[in-house]
Amino acid sequence: MAKHCKRAWSLVILGLLLWLSLSGAGLAAEITVSADRDPVPLNESFNLTFSADESPDDEPDFGPLNQDFRVLGQSQNSQMSIVNGKVSHTLEWTVSVIAKHAGKLTVPPIAFGADRSKPAAITVTDKAAQGQTRGGGDDMLLIEVDAAPKNPYVQAQVIYTLRVLYRTDLGRAQLSPLEVPDALVQQLGDKRNFSTERNGYTYTATELTYAIFPQKSGTLRIAPVSLDAEIQAGGRGRMNPFFGRPTKTVSLRSKAMELQVRPVPPAFSGQHWLPAENLTLEDAWSPDTAKIEAGQPLTRTITLQARGATVGVLPELGLQGLPAAIRRYPDQPAMDEQRQGGGIVSTRREKTALIPDKPGLYTLPAIEVPWWNVAADKMEVARLPERTIEVGGGAAVPIQPAPSPETLAAPETESAAQTFTPPTPTEPNFTGSPVWFWLSIVLAGGWLATGGLWWRSAQRPTIAPAEKRPEPETGKPSDKRCMRELKEACAANDPERTRRALLAWAALRWPDGEASLEAIVARSEGELKTAVQALGKTLYGHPREAWKGAVLWAAVVTTDLGKSRQENRNAAEIASLHP
Repeated sequence: MAKHCKRAWSLVILGLLLWLSLSGAGLAAEITVSADRDPVPLNESFNLTFSADESPDDEPDFGPLNQDFRVLGQSQNSQMSIVNGKVSHTLEWTVSVIAKHAGKLTVPPIAFGADRSKPAAITVTDKAAQGQTRGGGDDMLLIEVDAAPKNPYVQAQVIYTLRVLYRTDLGRAQLSPLEVPDALVQQLGDKRNFSTERNGYTYTATELTYAIFPQKSGTLRIAPVSLDAEIQAGGRGRMNPFFGRPTKTVSLRSKAMELQVRPVPPAFSGQHWLPAENLTLEDAWSPDTAKIEAGQPLTRTITLQARGATVGVLPELGLQGLPAAIRRYPDQPAMDEQRQGGGIVSTRREKTALIPDKPGLYTLPAIEVPWWNVAADKMEVARLPERTIEVGGGAAVPIQPAPSPETLAAPETESAAQTFTPPTPTEPNFTGSPVWFWLSIVLAGGWLATGGLWWRSAQRPTIAPAEKRPEPETGKPSDKRCMRELKEACAANDPERTRRALLAWAALRWPDGEASLEAIVARSEGELKTAVQALGKTLYGHPREAWKGAVLWAAVVTTDLGKSRQENRNAAEIASLHP
């Protein structure tokens, strides 16, 4: 019995040891490290963040960092989140450091008791300060300026950097605006704060960057920028317990800079001078298909984007040299400028609705935009190749297996007549079904009786009561309904609803004409013609929200109240004969 108990206890102890070993392996915390900037200039501070998904074995020992970095300070925070009922806990240690030398440096593994962080690499560049100016007669306040490139092309981008460095408390600091004659100046983003070293001292730096675009060649002078600020009169000396540290106001001016702006190079053969660091030209189609139907709009969107250029130098991309059978409805171009840390990124986007009038194969010409690559100092050409589109016969006669151009060009009333033409006697076969024969006799008799009643009613001299007449002498109900629908559509600023109501209105005015916006434009003049053209551009372009129907409604009312009132009545009388 004792032997069995001893064996049982041995198994329990062995299982406990195995569980402890597995648990110890699972409890090891995973610690990662990341830098807030990479690469980072020499003598500028940056942050290293050590993150753990659970509590490590012990507090960290950041001593190994002193080999390549100087530790300025550290902080710790924790975050907890609950996702789908699962609780996650993250611990972070942030260490502010300055690199002791330039190069490819390695952040060594940091011990957190038995746990260790993973190593990480960071690049430190050797960037010397330029344009430095001291203030207040000592090294407590400095101002630096720099510009690149020093010899830009006309209308090309220049990055101007201004830094204010201080190792004392600043009060009421004000910078004068950067003004450069014969140039466009735009500030890039917000100011940036960091720590840096100059002449063995650690400074707090505030950096501002600007994009300058010279507008003429020759010498361009960038005037000094003034800084007025209050600093401590006694440096970092002892503070008076009653009055605090004494302060003084200092005025500091940066160094003036001169740029040698080059003119347009002779090697550039384009018609529109466009200097940029990078340029892309793209297009998109809606619908994105190789074949469309006649009368169907095809929208082409062309996007031109340039880095290091203002939107004002981007050329128009209007489609030229289109086939005569393709109508174009260009939309207003969309312009955009984004101010990024590396400079200005400009975008020009043009949308054009293309409507082919008849089927066939059409080749759209290529689009080329010559530009000057300031980085490579040579001319390049952005190009969209030719595109061939296939236009089918249109969706107006889908029941025809192979519609011809003559059939597509036929008026809508003729198409309807062909659709409802009774079958010829030779098509059906009645020989095998007597029922169909007698049914045909009955139907034919019904048609004859109906025709006789209609002829008899047409011969009566009496007139039906006014409430039952389809078209009163004044104010036809169909005309009123069309005008009311058109008025409501214009008031709602709904282009598609307005188009339908306008076509119904035009069908009453010109019953012998084609029901299309182009036909209305051809028959109109003055304000009505202009308003209908504007509606057509809105329907085949974007945005539709900008269209207002008040102008069209005013033009329709003016036309309807003029001499065409009698024409409207005559058109309605003719139309009533063909219900």
